[in-house]
Amino acid sequence: MRSVSRPATRIRPCGIVAALAAAAGLAACVPAEPVPGLFAIAGGVVHPVSSEPIPGGVVVVRDGKIEAVGADIAVPTGAEVIDATGKSVIPGIIESHSHMGFKMLNLPATGSNNNELSGPINAHVRAVDGLDSSDPAFAIAVAGGVTTQNVTTGSRSPNSGQAVLLKMRGGTVEDMVFAPAGMKFAIRATTPYPGFPQTEQGVFDLLAGELEAAQEYLDRIAAHEADPAASSRPARNLTREAFGRLLTRDSVVGVHSHSEAQMGYALELKRRFDLDLYIHHGDRTDVHAEEMARLGVPVSFGPILPFDSPESPDLLGPVRLAELGGLVAFHQDHPDGHQYFLRHTGAMFVRRGMPRAEALAALTRNGARIFHVEDRIGSLEPGMDADIVLLDGPDPLAWESLVQRVWVDGVEVFNRDTGYNVFGGRIPRGW
Repeated sequence: MRSVSRPATRIRPCGIVAALAAAAGLAACVPAEPVPGLFAIAGGVVHPVSSEPIPGGVVVVRDGKIEAVGADIAVPTGAEVIDATGKSVIPGIIESHSHMGFKMLNLPATGSNNNELSGPINAHVRAVDGLDSSDPAFAIAVAGGVTTQNVTTGSRSPNSGQAVLLKMRGGTVEDMVFAPAGMKFAIRATTPYPGFPQTEQGVFDLLAGELEAAQEYLDRIAAHEADPAASSRPARNLTREAFGRLLTRDSVVGVHSHSEAQMGYALELKRRFDLDLYIHHGDRTDVHAEEMARLGVPVSFGPILPFDSPESPDLLGPVRLAELGGLVAFHQDHPDGHQYFLRHTGAMFVRRGMPRAEALAALTRNGARIFHVEDRIGSLEPGMDADIVLLDGPDPLAWESLVQRVWVDGVEVFNRDTGYNVFGGRIPRGW
């Protein structure tokens, strides 16, 4: 039975002092003027993720950034205080793989919007150029505590394009853009189009050939810059430039791969070209966990619910990878899986042996680490973006806990009590 906690109340630090002063027969203090953009979430169990949980903790936010986190934090004068007693506070959830805004909820006709199929190599295609911020799924995602998503192109071509990190700020796609999210490869040979490889080996050979061609392109540029008189500069090639950023590790690449063989090809790309590479899906992480840990290859595992049961052996792969010190993040792969269940995946993995702290990190900080934005999001620390989730129970991984309020960059984007959602959709009671 779910424990019932009272709605978050708003109090002023001076109000507490005034009550104590009145009890002692002293003059009450004069309430301070509220300071815009300054608030503190106080009294709950704070989960910084980068450090141990803090019972009765305080998170101070000023102008969109976290100013202070701790147990003995003085609330600044003029701050709005949000009472989190009996509740939990976590960083905003980062979903490491989604097609939201491409494949729109309940609109099957948009199901192929994330796949450019005029050719097998589409490094020039950018996800951000094709997204629609009116997708009603955004409202559901933010109500589930998701504050950042990696929205990526599809998997029907060996190279489908470039992904983008979106923050759930509302407004237009341009308002939500946070950071580039690298390239998308797919070890998949199920698309019967002219010029596409017909086998997974053919897909691997095509991608390896493109990377080799990009290296030659970079070498020719370097040779020209070293001695302009000795050679001409190659004509600009956007595909070679995009693949070149993979070779210089200036851009991450996610490789769609489910099976043992597909994942094997992805790992060979890592070995041969030393790419900053992670794996999308990774159903057979159990087979490759040791090699992935050795090579430093993370997995964005999913979709999980409602597809995998708590007893699924597939869950043991990420558990093993985490045990070995590897990096695991979770995703629901909209529209295949519902974002409401994303937080619940953590509970499933805890049941299968993953430490609670690691399961929470897989929902937050690990996704930030994959995309090298952990200095901005994924944990509750001073200086970080104020992407924060308040849940109505003390355990953020409990199935019964509900997301109560969400802030992105210190701005409230969801409030269960008032029904406010920055994307405009009211979430059904109990979600």
